[in-house]
Amino acid sequence: MAVYIVQPGDTLAQIAARFNTTVAELQRLNNLANPNLILVGQQLTVPDTATPAGTPAPTPSETDQETIRVTRQYSGIIRTLVGGRPYTARLVDGLLYILLLDQQVYRPGQEVRITLNKVNVSNRTITLRYNTGQRFELVVRRAADNAEVWRYSRGRLFIQQSAVVTIRPNQTAIYRYVWDQRDDAGRQVRPGDYVLEAFNVARGLQNTAIRIRLRIREGDVMPTPTPTPPFECTGANLLQNANFESWLSATRPRNWNAANVRRSEVAFTGRFAVEMGNLPDEPATLAQVIPIVGGSNNRVSFRVAEDVEGSRMGNFSFGVQVFFRNRSGTVVGVAPQGPFSPALIEDEVYELFSFTTGRVPATAVTAELRFTFNPRTGNQSRIRIDSAEFRCLSLS
Repeated sequence: MAVYIVQPGDTLAQIAARFNTTVAELQRLNNLANPNLILVGQQLTVPDTATPAGTPAPTPSETDQETIRVTRQYSGIIRTLVGGRPYTARLVDGLLYILLLDQQVYRPGQEVRITLNKVNVSNRTITLRYNTGQRFELVVRRAADNAEVWRYSRGRLFIQQSAVVTIRPNQTAIYRYVWDQRDDAGRQVRPGDYVLEAFNVARGLQNTAIRIRLRIREGDVMPTPTPTPPFECTGANLLQNANFESWLSATRPRNWNAANVRRSEVAFTGRFAVEMGNLPDEPATLAQVIPIVGGSNNRVSFRVAEDVEGSRMGNFSFGVQVFFRNRSGTVVGVAPQGPFSPALIEDEVYELFSFTTGRVPATAVTAELRFTFNPRTGNQSRIRIDSAEFRCLSLS
């Protein structure tokens, strides 16, 4: 047997075909109750019958030369979309990729605002076919040794359903994301030079990257304390700012790593709640890392409501996952819930969702509670969350 890491765009059926086996056999080998629920970064036991290979990436010098050539050819379009910000550009099969940053040098802990434009510069309609709900991939690597430090899709839940996106001539598909400078283990990355890679994960294009360099300068690095597991299971809520009453700004709840969220005054308790989907047509995440006791069983609960003010149409998936990591930051266990459709979430009324994690792997020292909001075509509604809890119930 061998181990396979789930990649962006993968479905269980595709993995089965790649390793000359069946979906049913993969379910048996990996104790999967739902064949439509797999996570990017998840380890699967597979027959040792194939070795998937990646596509070598072009060097930064090739990237620079491509940007110069494409800029000369499409200067008007690029000037309109870029507006003086740092960027790179690449032309692939009639699609002009433009990868933008809000700046190129950042303070430690400062948000890195990323924009990926897909512009149809051909004279034909371009149809992009996706295997899942994921539309792009982002990867940050250290420039010095090309080592991966963060991946957008790592541990995220994407709806296991194929989809088609159509871009007509002169139209642009725009995707935005904010990276908080934390690596896959939730730690602040070190000052230095990095390379951001962006991919369109449509079929046939998922191995073609566009890259841009960025720098995190020396300075007062935001400390990320090394979690120390507690020795008692008291039943206290382990989450900080669990009721979302404290905010660094209108889009940054204190103690939480968040993207595409905003503060809401429609709360279950207190003054505020968090609303996922500030831009309702873009993905949103909300996560917090806490110390955990290996071998414990824990209960996660929260209040959730769909914001449909003005009878907005909801078309999204909402998921909750707990990722357990060991001291080296490696994921050693996952407790997923969902995905949930709008039909399962009450409109404008907070409903209690609760589940237990089961026995935590013995080597785990941290748990990351992560909420995900993934819009589908035509979505206009949002999700409100309040009164989150993560409580230790018992020790083995």
